[in-house]
Amino acid sequence: MLKAYQCTDEDLYAAENAEQAAKLCEEQSGEPCDEGYPRELDDEELDKPQPAFDEDERRIPGEYTSVREMLDQQTEPGWLACSWW
Repeated sequence: MLKAYQCTDEDLYAAENAEQAAKLCEEQSGEPCDEGYPRELDDEELDKPQPAFDEDERRIPGEYTSVREMLDQQTEPGWLACSWW
């Protein structure tokens, strides 16, 4: 089962555990996770409404999603989202 991990001040990864999240982050960015990361998101963070964006990264007015919804759609470990919303 995939969980959501924050690996930098901005990036979230879907992974089975913190070690896998750290490895994915380092493979993608070329640098290790920031100090204090990765950390698993809690229920409040997973369910917090977030603005929805289309495939061109344009905000969809009036539509929202959540990290939990994005995580449910993720089929493999990997980058999930930016957390700078």
